[in-house]
Amino acid sequence: MKFKKIRGLKRKIANIQNWINEYLELNIEQLTEYKYEYVKVYVDPWDNLTMIDSEIPEPKGKAKKEIIKGLEKIYDSWRTELEKLNKPYYLKIWLYEPRISKSQVVCAIEEKIEYYENIFERADFKQNSSSFTTQLGSDFNWQPRVDEEPYEESELLWPLEQYQRIEDCYSDRRLLRKLKNGKYRNQEIVYPNENNDTAYFLPKGKIWLGQK
Repeated sequence: MKFKKIRGLKRKIANIQNWINEYLELNIEQLTEYKYEYVKVYVDPWDNLTMIDSEIPEPKGKAKKEIIKGLEKIYDSWRTELEKLNKPYYLKIWLYEPRISKSQVVCAIEEKIEYYENIFERADFKQNSSSFTTQLGSDFNWQPRVDEEPYEESELLWPLEQYQRIEDCYSDRRLLRKLKNGKYRNQEIVYPNENNDTAYFLPKGKIWLGQK
């Protein structure tokens, strides 16, 4: 896999600041209607989906620090708004390590609280001096979880003619063999009036769930 080069640190930092400013205010209307709200790292170029055989490298240095700082700013702002509701709520930073660009701030109310409390597979990772968590406020409490990429078996078994490139078909088949032969977590998915499927979960790293 090739990594796409990205340039222009000043522009990237400006994009991060624009993202922070845009999402500082919690969308109470959205939260009230759907019982949850979240914000991902909607920052160019890390929110782009590339169609070529390359990946955008994760933020490093100052860009990574500014993203982490932004997550905390959004968290603090949303927390202030949620306290005004005078009702129980879920609010946490999902800090992905090393896939920092996947990180989110997530909140929920009412019946969605239990759902988000149990959404990730538990883990026993320990924090150390290099953990991303050390770059946030010391008043956070962190819970370790497993960062897993889900793959449904049917999505890796598309007919050959549905692929634009035959290499992608072979790549999917190899990945499926790896998932089936390895000791990866999996579960059956039951679809009403459709064929059932199997989801496999490929570990990618850690998720730290942070709450003040």
